[in-house]
Amino acid sequence: MSEDCLVCQEHRLEVALPGDHLVATEDLVAFHLPPWPPPAEDVYLGYLLLTPRRHVAGFADLKEAESAAVGQCISRLSRALETLGAERVYLAVVGHGVPHLHVHLIPRWPGTPADVSWFPVDDWQGAPRGLRRS
Repeated sequence: MSEDCLVCQEHRLEVALPGDHLVATEDLVAFHLPPWPPPAEDVYLGYLLLTPRRHVAGFADLKEAESAAVGQCISRLSRALETLGAERVYLAVVGHGVPHLHVHLIPRWPGTPADVSWFPVDDWQGAPRGLRRS
């Protein structure tokens, strides 16, 4: 772990996470995206981050067991979001601002206008949002 890495701080719960960790295993941690950008107080419902425990920059750095665990967890979390009503779950990996691999799972909820693409799905006026509960 890295002392100054935001994701590592989230693993150690040094950053307030809505609902704390949803999944925490030897290989990975998954949690709701904290309110962003600061000083936001609300969150897009169901927007999750899945991160390997080990501080690595990208998928190529994962060990076989870690990559299998990440893939299986992405599948389980996507199914859970769809069971809750998501029409689709988008996945994104950017890693530009934080050099610790983190996979974004972004649900598209019913009622999202057709002209809202995947990227701003959490940013339109009627997007389902809730207050952070830690």
